[in-house]
Amino acid sequence: MTRAAAADTWGLVRRVLFYYVFFDIVALQVVFLLVSAGADFDPDWMVWIVPAVVPISLTAWRIHAEWGTLRERRLDPWWSWLGVGLFMFGFWSGSYFLVGAATDPSRARLLSVVLDRFVPFRPEYVWLYLCVYPFFILPFFRAPRTAIVYRLAVGYVLMLLVSYAIFLAMPVTYDRPVLPGPQATFSTWALGIVHGQDPPWNCLPSTHCSVALLAALALRESGRAVGIWGLATAIGIAVSTVYTKQHYIVDVLAGFSVAFATWWTLRWIWRNPAYVPEPARRFIEPEEPGQAPALTRGLADG
Repeated sequence: MTRAAAADTWGLVRRVLFYYVFFDIVALQVVFLLVSAGADFDPDWMVWIVPAVVPISLTAWRIHAEWGTLRERRLDPWWSWLGVGLFMFGFWSGSYFLVGAATDPSRARLLSVVLDRFVPFRPEYVWLYLCVYPFFILPFFRAPRTAIVYRLAVGYVLMLLVSYAIFLAMPVTYDRPVLPGPQATFSTWALGIVHGQDPPWNCLPSTHCSVALLAALALRESGRAVGIWGLATAIGIAVSTVYTKQHYIVDVLAGFSVAFATWWTLRWIWRNPAYVPEPARRFIEPEEPGQAPALTRGLADG
């Protein structure tokens, strides 16, 4: 394969993955709006429509419209976004359930928070809650520079390790409400699956909220429009964790605080690589072939 053909291929792969994940999130957001308006759906049909029919159809439409510019969407080397992104998703999902299994449920304690009692239980918010899984990986397919990819990966790792240490040291649990029945509505069907898979004692801080905010901040560096949508999506995910009674409000605030502190700290480090050990600078300074080191670019490197 020639170099030009390889550029076309990886530009196509990256754009297909971005649009598929993006439209999958949008489909979940639309389902939330519809069920909130009173609509209900058959799960047997929707498990194909939401993750397959809608995003694949819309992705094909967008790729056709952008066919002549796909090479510009590539990011070299390809493993810097594809390999790192897939590895990070596996690390997050695997380590989360590993920590949940290692936690002694008898040590987990309930929080007595008055404000949470005024928040109603709304199962339909599960569709915003589910957005976090594709949203986690979306920035890897959009970031314009490898520096953003590496910074996001490091941020995810640091943020999750801090959260896991807190989970193990002082586990907090939530007394989830009893669902009316797994087949009562499309939303309770989905929330029942969440309850069956997600341990109820990985609460404080909310990693659901922390990874959503960090992903949104990374998207903000990729473009204004997608950044605004990303921040709105992160806020919707945070709200959903409270309305589905998966988290306390304090979990959300703690998760956002950890994410923002991580993002701010890493942004400072990436702008001041002279303060980090020499081996670590390889992930900071050589963003793209031919670019000047990050230390000489100052605030312009984003």
